[in-house]
Amino acid sequence: MDNVFLDANVVIDFLCEREPFYYQAARIMTKAYRKEISVACSPITLATVSYLMERSKIDTNDVFLKLTNFCTICQMAPIDTQIVVESLNSGFSDFEDSLQYVSAKHWGANVILTRNKSDFAMAQLRVTDPIEFLGIE
Repeated sequence: MDNVFLDANVVIDFLCEREPFYYQAARIMTKAYRKEISVACSPITLATVSYLMERSKIDTNDVFLKLTNFCTICQMAPIDTQIVVESLNSGFSDFEDSLQYVSAKHWGANVILTRNKSDFAMAQLRVTDPIEFLGIE
C-alpha cells in the first residue's frame, strides 16, 4: 500500500472544493477512505486551509467540522525541532516545501502528491500529480 503525503495544494483542492481540481482530490480521498492508500499531510497545511476557508467567509464551526472529518481519514505527519532543522539544511530554496518534504520522509511516505512537482525537484521520494497517480488521461 502506498503511503501518500498530500502537498498543501491537493488538500486545499479537496477541502475548499477548488475547481477544476476537486474531482481528482476527492478520488484520492475516496481511496484513503477505502484504505487502498494511507494519506498524511502536515499540520501547517491544515492551518493554511483553515485560513483560506475562513477568509472566504465559511463559518468557523463549519471549518472545524470539515477539518475534524478530514482528520478521520488523513494522518498528520510530524513537525518538530528536528524536522525544522533538517528542513533548514535540506538545500531546498523554499522553506515551506522543505518542511513538507522532510515531514513526509519522517512520516514514511513513499509518494508525494502535488500539483507543483517542480517544488520537489530535489526530493528523493517519488513525486507525482493527482492525474498521474490516478492514471487519468
